[in-house]
Amino acid sequence: MLLEPDMFAALIPLVLSLAPQLAGMIFGSKGADATAKVATVVQTVVGTAADLSAPGGVAAAVAHIQANAQASSDLAAKLADLHLQMQKQQDEAAEALRQDALDELKTRLADTGSARAMATELAKAHSGLAYGSVVVSVVIVAAFGATTYAVLAGHLSATDAQFGSVLVGTLAAMATQVANYWLGSSQSSSAKNVLLANAQNNLASSVPGNLMKAANKS
Repeated sequence: MLLEPDMFAALIPLVLSLAPQLAGMIFGSKGADATAKVATVVQTVVGTAADLSAPGGVAAAVAHIQANAQASSDLAAKLADLHLQMQKQQDEAAEALRQDALDELKTRLADTGSARAMATELAKAHSGLAYGSVVVSVVIVAAFGATTYAVLAGHLSATDAQFGSVLVGTLAAMATQVANYWLGSSQSSSAKNVLLANAQNNLASSVPGNLMKAANKS
């Protein structure tokens, strides 16, 4: 159920008094979805006593819940269930993002490992191709350094400087790939540690405070 912002605003004090844990979701990035779900829950509780979409319906619903202890209790329970459902959805979405990042990291590790393994085998076979990665890396880094110097030192004309700026960006990306190739092990390990640390922090922040207190007491 979708309500106008000013209409839903009349529900906020009542909703937050019964389920303060919903504040972050109502005022979060997906607040529109949260408010629609909250309004649907409120309408379910009040039933035919009020129509939230009708003029004066929100005020009638608030008055009905405040005057009816059972309705207030039912609404608190349903809002708590709604919070758990929405929290679960957020956790699943966050976990999917973390898994995508981890899969991407694994792919980069596999690509780097494959390239290094090939270079090692070529070196064992005393093949000149084993030095290909070294030569390409030196050429890219040298070209990046020379082009960057030429652009920053002002040795190029206005037209050439524009082209040089584009070339610097392209070479910067290639130089980054070179760094990833030669320093990939330590860099990937650091990135993996960051991902794991973020996952632990997100998990800790997603656990309600009362559950953490109960766990500590036990």
